[in-house]
Amino acid sequence: MLRRARISDLPRVDALWRARENAPWIEPPEEGEIEAAIAQSFCYLWEGPGPQPGFAVLMTWVPRVFGLSAIACPPGQGTPFLKAVLAEVFGPLNGHRIGLDVTADNARAIALYEKLGFRREGLIRECWQRPDGDWSDCYLMGLLGREWAP
Repeated sequence: MLRRARISDLPRVDALWRARENAPWIEPPEEGEIEAAIAQSFCYLWEGPGPQPGFAVLMTWVPRVFGLSAIACPPGQGTPFLKAVLAEVFGPLNGHRIGLDVTADNARAIALYEKLGFRREGLIRECWQRPDGDWSDCYLMGLLGREWAP
């Protein structure tokens, strides 16, 4: 089940965002980033059938154009979780487009995004430095509302 995070969820979201298993794939949050996302109603928690929750944080680039700034999917829950996020973006939020960047070596995430209709739109070379100091290329990916199939 997808739900908007509340301020009382802040420690939980922060712990998920900073979890060691997520460190190779997402940057740690900036100071105040989670609080701002919760205040804008752009932070979501996924409480699926398994014991581990997930979270997603959206941002707006321009009106009706969203970016997925961070996401952590519980094992085996990627498809239903991301489908629920997309239903929110293209439903109640009336989004026209959602975009994201993903490290080029994150094959599982890329496969999930492409399965749900995202297209690769470009490559940014050595755009993100991992905690171990290595630089990673990132794909820009995007999905238009008219391309999304719920």
